[in-house]
Amino acid sequence: MRRTLTATSTLALAATIALTGCSSGSSKDAPSGGTSAAVTPASTLAKAKKTLDDTSGVHLKLTSAKVPAKENGLINGEGDGSHAPAFKGTIGVRIAVAGTISVPIVAVDGLVWAKTPLNPKMTKIDPQQFGAPDPAQIFARDGGFSSLLMATQSPKFGAKKRDGKDIVQTVTGTLPGAAIKKTLSFGQADQTYDAVYLITDKGELRSAQLTGEFYHGTKDTSYTVEFSKYGEKVAVSKP
Repeated sequence: MRRTLTATSTLALAATIALTGCSSGSSKDAPSGGTSAAVTPASTLAKAKKTLDDTSGVHLKLTSAKVPAKENGLINGEGDGSHAPAFKGTIGVRIAVAGTISVPIVAVDGLVWAKTPLNPKMTKIDPQQFGAPDPAQIFARDGGFSSLLMATQSPKFGAKKRDGKDIVQTVTGTLPGAAIKKTLSFGQADQTYDAVYLITDKGELRSAQLTGEFYHGTKDTSYTVEFSKYGEKVAVSKP
């Protein structure tokens, strides 16, 4: 028996096909305005790690907030680093008996030199005596700052923001204290820290803010690390 399609059944079939086509491209995991099902908070962090690991060099600026006044520790820093790993720049540290001082730093081959108030010449130091990490290790591909991106737990998309001429995606999550302490050489291994990252569509990590109990009894100390000048050439030699 020949079957014929009525006008009503034809329209119903067309509507079904149209709805199927529209629904196939949706994704709950895409950031605001995104359309790709492959774009998730975890994949965004992974892309940022790869971009940071692949760049020849980058400029770093570190700031802090609510560091307890009586604590010796890292306050700020700025300079240029490469994956040698190596770094040259300055760090600001607070020393209880001397206040906050700015110290020129060169770090390469696992060694750190600084000009301190007690010695105007570049002298080998142990940065941990100033409550600071070896700044070169922040740029290491293995165990450096980029490793914190992959250690981030329960990452979620936040709002998109403007950073100069670029739009950056916010990604939030938490970091175990053990990962913080391994990378930065300070913090509390038994604590959990809040992390807020700003990442461009190209995968450049523009900033990372870490907040928590870096010092006993103060749960809202934060450190913000900003990255810029991706791809710059950084030459660092022993002084």
